Amino acid sequence: MAKTTRDILPITQPEPSDWSVFQPAAWEQLPDLGLYMDQVITYVEQQCRALYTQEKFLTPAMVNNYVKSGLLSRPNGKKYSRALLAQLIMICTLKQALSQDEMKKLLTTSAGADAKAGSSADSAHQIEEHYLEFCTTQTAIWGLVLTRRTQSSAMQIALEAAASKLLCVEKIEQLTHG
Repeated sequence: MAKTTRDILPITQPEPSDWSVFQPAAWEQLPDLGLYMDQVITYVEQQCRALYTQEKFLTPAMVNNYVKSGLLSRPNGKKYSRALLAQLIMICTLKQALSQDEMKKLLTTSAGADAKAGSSADSAHQIEEHYLEFCTTQTAIWGLVLTRRTQSSAMQIALEAAASKLLCVEKIEQLTHG
């Protein structure tokens, strides 16, 4: 099997000075032509590459498991829409900090709870709204992190991450219970 450029190039984290790569694609920039699984994997990996050092962080099996568990909406036949790409980008970003169950609670409570009873157009609209919130929040958070990177020690950042994880779980429980 011939090696591709992707197989040959080393996988590296971006330099902190180039953290603009963590900027998610705007909703309108996401392809909406119905991509097949191979195309979906390639696209989402390109969008989220800066968050990962390992080569394979999204596989077809993972996508299928996300669909089976209800974390990701079902594709239309074998084609994945803009809304599904948005969901996968959010999942690949959030799985850095949350379990699959936590992501499901967060993403379905915020975006999909009412959509299950509605049409697929309603569901796509709710996913779009949720993705727009995700993009705005991610941009703000990475901006904050970038300004603090020279002011904080590794220990401080690790402890803040642990505290943030606990706070996040508490907030997700509040979303799901009231």
